[in-house]
Parts: sequence; structure tokens; C-alpha cells
Amino acid sequence: MAQTIQKNIRVTPQQWKRVEEQAEARGVSANQLVVELAMEALERREWPRTEAEIRVARAALFAAQAIARDLTAAGREDEIQEIRDFISKIVPDVET
Repeated sequence: MAQTIQKNIRVTPQQWKRVEEQAEARGVSANQLVVELAMEALERREWPRTEAEIRVARAALFAAQAIARDLTAAGREDEIQEIRDFISKIVPDVET
């Protein structure tokens, strides 16, 4: 078992009740759920940060797919990888 430390946080009774309900539904303790959610939030913190960024990313992926189909139809498949390489330099990979 990993070494642990004890820390105290302040929450309202309503907040803790909600955490407990969600934890029970997931089959974990309330404390474990809080830690898991906090770690997940920290790991995802960089990008995307907002719902707007998620929507922009989805729209960009849709547009990229349409462009890739047009390039393939025009016999310009070699340009698709060039575009993908450029995008990967701008947008970090997102773990799924």
C-alpha cells in the first residue's frame, strides 16, 4: 500500500453529501473520489480548459476530415500527412 498523509479540507454539508452520493454510485470512498477527481483535473488542466475550446477543437477536426477527403479525391494524399504533422506541433495529443 502506498504511503499516505492526512489532510483536512473544508466543505459544506451539501457538497459532502453530493460527493458521498457520487462515490457510492461508483463504488469508492468519498475521500478516494475527491482525490481521483482532483488528480484528473490537474492532469487535464492544460488543454482543453473550457467548453469553448472543446467545441473549437471538434469543429477543427471536422474541417480537417473534410479537407482530407477532398485531398484524397484529388490524388493529393501526400499533403494529408504534412498537415497532420503541422497540427501535431500546434495541438497537444489528448489521451482518450
